[in-house]
Amino acid sequence: MLGGRLVFKVYDDDTLGDELIGAIYFNIKDYIPDADGNPGRFNGTYDWKNIYGAPTGVSGDTTKKMNENPEIASLWKGRILMQCIAEETEKPLLLLQKIEPEIIE
Repeated sequence: MLGGRLVFKVYDDDTLGDELIGAIYFNIKDYIPDADGNPGRFNGTYDWKNIYGAPTGVSGDTTKKMNENPEIASLWKGRILMQCIAEETEKPLLLLQKIEPEIIE
């Protein structure tokens, strides 16, 4: 891996369109096995991930950068309970799937 982190952008989807509200930071070492084969400490478990972004009611280049990079953001926007699973594969796939309402509840 080149880099040790992933940043996920978080959007608010409503009738006016998608709005970038912040981002979530993932440390890759927390999810993939290390060189000795020890699993990542959060691989397969549930973990709260904090969303950070720019203050509401402002705009501009700095606001955009803060919403895209949680390390420079100044406002906590909330958190999401997530489960991440890292599996070795020869042919990785990028998938987008809807979450069934039963699972959400």
